[in-house]
Amino acid sequence: MTLGEACLALLLLLGAAKDVFSFRLPNWLTLTTAAVALVLVALSAPSHLLPHAGFGLAVFLAGLAAFHFNLLGGGDIKWIAALALWIGPHLDFVRFLLIMGLAGGVLAGIIFVIGRLRPDYGRAEGRMHLPYGVAIAAAGLDFLSRRGHLGQELIGWFAG
Repeated sequence: MTLGEACLALLLLLGAAKDVFSFRLPNWLTLTTAAVALVLVALSAPSHLLPHAGFGLAVFLAGLAAFHFNLLGGGDIKWIAALALWIGPHLDFVRFLLIMGLAGGVLAGIIFVIGRLRPDYGRAEGRMHLPYGVAIAAAGLDFLSRRGHLGQELIGWFAG
């Protein structure tokens, strides 16, 4: 596992945990995720920096529509855009969105059950909150496991 992959894995786990306990994805998480991605892209493939940065901006702008219609929180949108900097304008981003949506559905079911056991969990400002950072992190970990050195190591280990 490279240092960059380790940083991303740590950020994904921290973000998921932070969202579970506080229902917030802090700006330091988004900024660190974005900064590490931009530095790594700039160092490893400088010609990809502009496409990755443009794609991250496009994802953020598209996310504003989801925020406007109250489909996702602001922290979720910012973190998804920061992770788009890692993925870049590839079909892998479609897989990221699909995994995120599937994980979000599973997460909603789990939160529904938790809500039956602890009715106060996730309730604030008169509505129920879903720690969607968990679904975002699951999609990020899927990307990391498939595209990174870790994924190649796991494939080699299982292939034998």
